[in-house]
Amino acid sequence: MSKQLLKEQIKFGQCDPNLFKQLKIVEGIENDAAIELLSKRATLMEIKKDKTVNIDDLHYYKLLLGDIIIRDNKIIALQHSDIILINKKLVEYFQQEEKQRKIENSIDILLDISVFKGLNYLQLKQLINESSFIKLNENRMIFHQGIIPTDCIILLEGQLQQFKSTEGIELILNQNRKYFAIYECLNSKPMQYNVKTISECSLIKINRQTLLKLELDLKVKKELNIDFTQFKMEIIRKKEWLRFKTKVIEDANKDLEKRRLLPKLRTQSQY
Repeated sequence: MSKQLLKEQIKFGQCDPNLFKQLKIVEGIENDAAIELLSKRATLMEIKKDKTVNIDDLHYYKLLLGDIIIRDNKIIALQHSDIILINKKLVEYFQQEEKQRKIENSIDILLDISVFKGLNYLQLKQLINESSFIKLNENRMIFHQGIIPTDCIILLEGQLQQFKSTEGIELILNQNRKYFAIYECLNSKPMQYNVKTISECSLIKINRQTLLKLELDLKVKKELNIDFTQFKMEIIRKKEWLRFKTKVIEDANKDLEKRRLLPKLRTQSQY
């Protein structure tokens, strides 16, 4: 429905920038001013079923409705299709601007993390350029305890949870930490804990090879062994509670069974 609405808006030159952004017509651009300008410049191309259209270097193409395949620099419509066209150079300009803004913001975040304070601006920029930006939904596992990570992560937006789990019991260790697995990734050590998202998160993922290039300037400390005394006490406490709960249920069931076997009281007089 929203795609059909956007189609009508573009046809009549009244495109809603918010809808344009919501439908992710242009990838890699979040800036509202850029989205508004691009939405105003968008035009619509309708292709009938089985028709072919040549792709040129002047436009950015985005399928809105229908079904197409791209082959040999041609668009082939498998059914009646609507494609949005935008000036390609304009899109690339804003994508590059967005990328640069993201790099600068990421560098600011890295500078607040002690591990990266030994790196200069060019090293930080290299690190970001060789890394990837990812978005994850809530309740996604990122690291599992006991597994050796091949990447480390830096949190840009959202919230992560660091926790230990065993025998079905979880102990939350931290919900405010911004980076994970740097030491383990560099030294091929297994994770001592799990990490998962507890909200939608934006992350920087840095692979081991990139870290190794800058290893001499990174201020990486060995992860302190986590004191699991509290964790063990929690397991004991929960096990005792489960035993108590089970006993109460068993006693209640036995009592009900005894009551069931007792002679039923007569509720009507018999003469």
